[in-house]
Amino acid sequence: MHDFAVIGLGAIGSATAAELVQRGHSVVGFDRYTPPHTMGSAHSDTRMIREAWYRGSPYVPLVREAYRHWASLERSSGRTLLRTAGALTMGPEDGRAFAGNPLRSVIGGDAEYLLLSAEEVVERFPWLRPDPGTVAIYEPGAAILSLEACLEATLEAAEGAELRFDEPALEWSASASGIRVRTERGEYRARRLAIAAGAWTPQLLPGLPLPLEVERTVQYWFEPAGAHADALAEGPAWVWELEREGTWYGFPPTARGLKAGMHFQAGRRTDVERVDREVGTSETGELRRLFGRYAPGVAGALTHASVCLYTNTPDEDFILDRHPGDRRIAIFAGGSGHAFKFLPVLGALMADLLTDEPPRHALQTFSIGRYG
Repeated sequence: MHDFAVIGLGAIGSATAAELVQRGHSVVGFDRYTPPHTMGSAHSDTRMIREAWYRGSPYVPLVREAYRHWASLERSSGRTLLRTAGALTMGPEDGRAFAGNPLRSVIGGDAEYLLLSAEEVVERFPWLRPDPGTVAIYEPGAAILSLEACLEATLEAAEGAELRFDEPALEWSASASGIRVRTERGEYRARRLAIAAGAWTPQLLPGLPLPLEVERTVQYWFEPAGAHADALAEGPAWVWELEREGTWYGFPPTARGLKAGMHFQAGRRTDVERVDREVGTSETGELRRLFGRYAPGVAGALTHASVCLYTNTPDEDFILDRHPGDRRIAIFAGGSGHAFKFLPVLGALMADLLTDEPPRHALQTFSIGRYG
């Protein structure tokens, strides 16, 4: 019997397994594919890590600790995991990002952030064309994480665990003697269980009515083009709230290209078993229209497009808690498109719950009980 079983070896599951192994425990983990893969959420080249967006929230201590963990993992793995490129958070003054949001409070003698007008954005980053009245917070210290390299390094840190790839967990059960996980290849026993299965979570917790919604989102890569291609590669990344279109994001080009997409759009709800993984030309055209209006001339030929699955909660905060019916089971769900940057910290918090250690951060924000 293993000490712990982990269902799902994407971002949070791999970090949980690594943390448990490093604490000296025996671990068996399961994934329906071999990560990094393109079927869930933990793929697509890059992710941002930034603090400004979270100012005034419980995420600030998590993101600060995450920076330290990523730097440590980079040293121990010998891989390049992150680079500082800066980030812009932009939108109308009365929009979701700024109106009534503590994000504005980061400005005020704090040299880590700059509040920029639309004109100042163009002066600093001449490939961008924000509408008049747009405001931006520029965070020079924000960084870009190399997603697949981060996940590979995290799985390497779990060396010693029995990681069973291409072997989905079909069901699990709990009894007084422990946890049983059944796959097509056999049955496995452990004393405790972590479930971090992303979009597959509802199938694994049919008796627990979690308010999770799976969203189909598409990420695109274009050849960088135009007179500003070299400067674009230096950064920053951007998250840009547009009044009618939604929230548009983009990353400095990598070897794959200039990455962009939309964050949260109505009407993209899906089911993990029936999701459309083909990207239509009309979808690509929508991104091209945004580039044409707000960053003209920088997006050349489309080089790649990939479907990614968000698993969202109603409030966009994660679920990280013990199962309300069994304290031996810890659950992470509802990454809501922003969990990856916190990966090493969330894995440690899952391990805290599983080993009955006092959690290193307050978890009330992430409790299952908040949904009544």
